[in-house]
Amino acid sequence: MSAEIIDAIKNTPIPTILIFAGLFFILLAFVSKVGGVIEVQPAQQKWAAPIGLALLVFGLVLALNAPPATNSSDTEPSPSATSIVPPPPISCAALLSQGTTLTWSTRNFGKGDNSGTLQILSANAEDKKWEGDQVTKADGAVFRVSGSFDGTEMTMDHPTEPEVWFGRCGSSEIKGVIKTTYESQLTFEMKKQ
Repeated sequence: MSAEIIDAIKNTPIPTILIFAGLFFILLAFVSKVGGVIEVQPAQQKWAAPIGLALLVFGLVLALNAPPATNSSDTEPSPSATSIVPPPPISCAALLSQGTTLTWSTRNFGKGDNSGTLQILSANAEDKKWEGDQVTKADGAVFRVSGSFDGTEMTMDHPTEPEVWFGRCGSSEIKGVIKTTYESQLTFEMKKQ
């Protein structure tokens, strides 16, 4: 029982405790006995009223000047307290749509880089297939290429060369690797023009 009383007092705001203490002291100024346990002498009654008024006024001042209590469910969290969730990756269908031109470049370890453009000629969202013309910047060679896409994944099959491109779409680019049968693995990057 005494532990519950201590917990209740511990969790009670100080202004509330001062207000109740002030009211209790004012009560003692007018009665000589409280519950048969507390007996107040006439000399003590003279001091009980001023002490009670002082505690009451001090408690009221603190209560009126205290910031309002906030309920955590009613307030919105501040931006600094919230975790930043990155936007979901864009679907490859947005980049591999008809008429889109992508610039591409490859990097092969130990050999020169290669670059060019990829013009998407057709893209079918239902079949998840696309077709386009790949132009190599170095010699101007044009190759008809095709591939598939699903969500953020993209593949390209090169019909005239033994290679397959595997990529992942981002907000305005596709990055991935080229696997060939005659060379080491290359990395590539395509960006929307």
